[in-house]
Amino acid sequence: MNTKGSLKRERFAVGYNKYKIFWIFMMGGIMGCILETIWCYFAFGELSSRTSNLFLPFSSVWGLGCALFTVFLHSTKEMKTFNIFIKGYVLGGIFEFICGYFCQVLLGVTFWDYSGLPFTLGHYVNLIFCIFWGVVAIAWAKWVYPFLSRMIERAPRKAGILVTKVAVCFMVVTAAISGVALLRMSERQLNVPAKNVVEMRLDKYFPDHVMKKYFPKMKYISEPHLKGDVMKSDT
Repeated sequence: MNTKGSLKRERFAVGYNKYKIFWIFMMGGIMGCILETIWCYFAFGELSSRTSNLFLPFSSVWGLGCALFTVFLHSTKEMKTFNIFIKGYVLGGIFEFICGYFCQVLLGVTFWDYSGLPFTLGHYVNLIFCIFWGVVAIAWAKWVYPFLSRMIERAPRKAGILVTKVAVCFMVVTAAISGVALLRMSERQLNVPAKNVVEMRLDKYFPDHVMKKYFPKMKYISEPHLKGDVMKSDT
């Protein structure tokens, strides 16, 4: 009897698969939100929310970034450190631009803006700051991902699958509510009245002052579909 093979089958998310990518997404989003909150406190002397979800401390940018790094850097045993750095530098810059542009076009808002800094491309990418992504890629591929991968695989297979299904449903529902609440907030800036019961509920439970507590760094963009100019904000 192959005891080792039997134990492996009972472990959860062994190897590289969709379950592991999902939990890397979850763990990366939560850790990223916490770390960014701490960093902002020491860098700017303020304790403000860095979440992108109205129901838990979770950063979608960090979560998706970690998942992206996992997809492209999960197998780097034969890859040189410099090559990992270049991959992270390029992937991080592309990802940051896509996220920033998506928020601009869909919501008419921006959560960060590098305009005015040297070596900046299209508001959302700074070639100097991309060095950070390269360094993170090295740390991720060599130390962080292997550690998190082992932690995830310690879970029992059946329990892991069940908890994953519950977590996926939770994230889909909360992300959808957070997204429509942001969209509704954008409409309120244009004085668009609530047109149905859902929008009325959003206005009641997620008014502007509540949303600004969750997204204090969010800025509205002047004529988002025509210009790329960011409005000056007091926040």
